[in-house]
Amino acid sequence: MADETLVMWSISQIAERDGVSKAAVSKAAKKLIEDKPDTPVERDGQGRVMLISLAHYDHHRQRFVNPAKATAPIRSITSAMSATVEPGETFDEARRQSEWLKVARERIRHQEEVGRLLRRDKVEEAQRVAGREIQNIIRRLQNKADDVAMAVSKEGVHGVRVLLRQVAFEIGNEIASRLELVAEAADTTDELIEDEDA
Repeated sequence: MADETLVMWSISQIAERDGVSKAAVSKAAKKLIEDKPDTPVERDGQGRVMLISLAHYDHHRQRFVNPAKATAPIRSITSAMSATVEPGETFDEARRQSEWLKVARERIRHQEEVGRLLRRDKVEEAQRVAGREIQNIIRRLQNKADDVAMAVSKEGVHGVRVLLRQVAFEIGNEIASRLELVAEAADTTDELIEDEDA
């Protein structure tokens, strides 16, 4: 069931409002949906996006698009609200859409502030970095071969068990320390997405 509080616009409506091509809006919408797969959209029978949440679209562009490179205006909550009145709409309908747009934008802003919205590309990049760091540490495990051989010769299987417990503890600490350094070196905010035309 559709959320009646969302203001859903077509690619054509957004393109007309912003004075850009439908292709540019489609590109921005595609990037938004890739980064945030839970973005409210309505699709046709062939899977094409027919309507997209205007609040999510404007929030994405305000948050991630470099204003210096954007051909369409980056809309704040206020400017987005003022742009929702379509010719032929009643005043009450325009006011209703403006209010719901404001609510939706505030909801998105709040979710972002409490850390519930994450960029998929950034999460995937972080997973790759963490995986690479962990693999680099685990690859050095072969350097313990002499210690294992010594433990076997001195104490047999029991000696190896004791040694492996110690090695596992050291590796765990090394991984934790390395990931902590990676986290400290990471940017606290995401950079603007430079390749958006809309």
